[in-house]
Amino acid sequence: MFDVKTLRLLLQRGIENGWWTVEHLDSPSVGVALLRREAIRHPDPQIRAALSEGMKPHRNMLRELGPPERPEAKPSPRDFTEPSALRF
Repeated sequence: MFDVKTLRLLLQRGIENGWWTVEHLDSPSVGVALLRREAIRHPDPQIRAALSEGMKPHRNMLRELGPPERPEAKPSPRDFTEPSALRF
């Protein structure tokens, strides 16, 4: 699967591209809500218990730790130094 850092960067990129907002991520998706409702109603108690116990509670990973760190791209001073003259 994904590690937490990669998932947070992916969610942040979706916000920057305008695909969703942080508020959209505060609530679970419609599919997850439907799956939880159906798991509770399942006729087999063993399957019902396995489904309900295996589901983690919803959390907004971007609100937990704040915004991800973005490195600043600055030119290095060595990029502007004159190369030494080549002597043959």
